[in-house]
Amino acid sequence: MSIVSRITERLRAESDGSGAPAPWDDFWYQPVGYGSATGMRVTPDSAKRVAATLACVSRIGYSIAAMPRKIFMDLPSGGKQTCPNHPVYDLIATRPNNFQTAFEFFLMMQGHFELRGNGYAEILPGKRGAVDQLIPLHPDLVTVEAKPNYELRYKYNDPFTGNTRVLFQEEVFHLRNWSEDGITGQSTVKMGADVFGTALAAQDYAARFFGNDARPSTVITGADFAEDEDREKFKRSWQASQSGANRHKTAVLWKGMDIKALGLTAADAQLLDTRKFSRIEICSLFGVPPHLIGETEKAATYASVEQFNIMFAVYCLWPRCVIWEQAIQRDLILSSKYYSKFSMAALLRGDTASRYAAHNSAIQNAWESPNDAREMEDMNPIPGGDQYFRPMTWVPLLSAPPDPNTATGDVAGGDAEQASIQRGRLKLLAASAAERCVRKELATMRKLNEGGTPQLIDVENFYYDHAKFIALVLNIPIPKAQAYTNAHNQKFAAADPDDRAKTLDSFERLGAMELAELAMGA
Repeated sequence: MSIVSRITERLRAESDGSGAPAPWDDFWYQPVGYGSATGMRVTPDSAKRVAATLACVSRIGYSIAAMPRKIFMDLPSGGKQTCPNHPVYDLIATRPNNFQTAFEFFLMMQGHFELRGNGYAEILPGKRGAVDQLIPLHPDLVTVEAKPNYELRYKYNDPFTGNTRVLFQEEVFHLRNWSEDGITGQSTVKMGADVFGTALAAQDYAARFFGNDARPSTVITGADFAEDEDREKFKRSWQASQSGANRHKTAVLWKGMDIKALGLTAADAQLLDTRKFSRIEICSLFGVPPHLIGETEKAATYASVEQFNIMFAVYCLWPRCVIWEQAIQRDLILSSKYYSKFSMAALLRGDTASRYAAHNSAIQNAWESPNDAREMEDMNPIPGGDQYFRPMTWVPLLSAPPDPNTATGDVAGGDAEQASIQRGRLKLLAASAAERCVRKELATMRKLNEGGTPQLIDVENFYYDHAKFIALVLNIPIPKAQAYTNAHNQKFAAADPDDRAKTLDSFERLGAMELAELAMGA
């Protein structure tokens, strides 16, 4: 039971005369919070004074709250579909109650979960059905009891009415952190009290150190006071004149006095390292990579930071998403047919070039359609974008290449117009491969033609080898490729030396389509 709940019950018992302790009872003087080895008392609120704690809880809370949430159902034929008409869909996606947005609600509940180990919300019926609103309850005001039949009962000290209300298990949405009894979750602050206590102690020491202008202690020698009261009066006067708003002002000592400054102690010198180590430990308790809260000393490269971000999503956020999803399934949906999912896709998105390259690969390999990619990039669908494509050059291993004429007939289904369109697409694919052959031919022949009159034997040798290259690239019989290269060889050899450059220009303009026609008719 939290200290707030205990005090509330004691005060209520005292007011109705049910035997609460008197004001002088030891109960009222018990320390608040969790003890630590440093002597600091740690509470969830005091732990938030440490910047690392607040940064970790905020980073997790903002990430969880920003994730899209939907309700799905599995289809009998496989796959799943969203269920926007499910009463819980709108509850978790946009409006959990009348006064909070979904982001505010999830951020608040995640903060309760991280700092206090539990997140509670009262389930109210209404116009949306049995689950119309989720009203968050502060964990310090809730006490959980288990009946002999393992049903749970929640006592809530309502701060608005001052009364204790009893809520049944069906009336409460309960989010639990790591638990020992399965009934209530344990607070990370309580389990790591020594870590937070050390951080608080170092922070308070640093505050006092810098409050004193980060100066070492001083010793004044040569003073001769007749009475102890005079010495104390001088100390108070000196302290007042050299601290607070009076720092750095000119000091005047009495005759015979001298002032000496003591050096920094080992504790002062190690203060920064101590606080840095505390930040790392707090990050480890929450599972947050240190660079996400500004501790970048260990993240030396961009690649390591990218991997840390993936680790944050996989090892920190994903388990928490599962906790949310299963709690929603248990307390709100109450059916195995429907389930909730938090989308982590936005967290794992790379830069623009990487995302588009991934979409391109997925579309080419037929497991993503253009509209699938556009949806993930928050774009509207396009007509015909739901089709899945695969390169037509892909054929089963050890099988003969498909006959283009047969393929177009099958695809077109006898429709001449569709067959013509399909043949045009195939021709463009063939032309793309034919360009490689033409570029190789032009580069070699222009090089041979640069020195004036080329050796015809070199030209013939090139075209002999080039026929094999064309047959391999376009998957056509070697005799057809040789017929193509022989024709080019004859044209080049018959041309005048001044006209050979023009002949090569003609090859460049017409060669690709000529080879494509040859491949289509192979």
